[in-house]
Amino acid sequence: MTPPPVLRAVGAVAAARTRVVFTHRANALCVAAAALVQIALVNAVWRAAYASAPTPPSRPLDSLLLYVTIAGLHAWLTSESVVMYMQVRVAQGTFVFDLLRPVGYLPQMAAQQAGFMGAALVLLLPALPLAFLLGTLRPPPDAAAAVLYGASLLLGLTVHTLLALLIGLSGFWTIQMDSANLLYRVISQFLAGSFAPLSMFPDALRTVAGLLPFQAITYLPVEVYTGGVTGPARTRALGLQLLWVLLLSAVVLLVWRRAARKVVVQGG
Repeated sequence: MTPPPVLRAVGAVAAARTRVVFTHRANALCVAAAALVQIALVNAVWRAAYASAPTPPSRPLDSLLLYVTIAGLHAWLTSESVVMYMQVRVAQGTFVFDLLRPVGYLPQMAAQQAGFMGAALVLLLPALPLAFLLGTLRPPPDAAAAVLYGASLLLGLTVHTLLALLIGLSGFWTIQMDSANLLYRVISQFLAGSFAPLSMFPDALRTVAGLLPFQAITYLPVEVYTGGVTGPARTRALGLQLLWVLLLSAVVLLVWRRAARKVVVQGG
């Protein structure tokens, strides 16, 4: 069955972005190497912390190392963002050509983000055997966890894409967003649980993180993978991710409508 023209167009945009990433292989490989170094350093820090702890922490070390390894791989998948691409095109005025295309602006930008993540996934695959050899990566505890993790991962990447679109759309009001993008990346990775499970955060910080969408990107999918949540808690985790997808989709559409009106005013 032939996919609809819109899906073919969106797929073509995503594939083109993936090819562009691989054209700049040196940068892509540096990002991949940095991700591996981050995973190794975080593992080393937690090993040292557990070795010097006066009392055994509630979470076993092997479970925590599995968590931070998977979380590091997630951080790798979301290391590139469409935010700067959107900013450059708005600053140069070339986003007008995006508006003239038959595919909507938001689907195009979402496809660009999918292309970034597709390239990261390809670069990720060779690192998986190394992580298994180091002993910090192992399969999910059961088949149900593997299946639900796949769904949770997809929802998490969707949340990441929607947040990137939201930050990128702010470029219609603020032309330079380098500092805002850097601040977003630092805060989002920390509150997503890229370095430690949110369950190990202090109570006040854990409460704040639980009210924000970042947990849906990393913490919830990784806990599904590791078995940190089981039974009905898995379904609730996916339900929370889906809720954030719906809420963020509504916000992105609202912001885009205001941005589109601003473009008309500027051109009028």
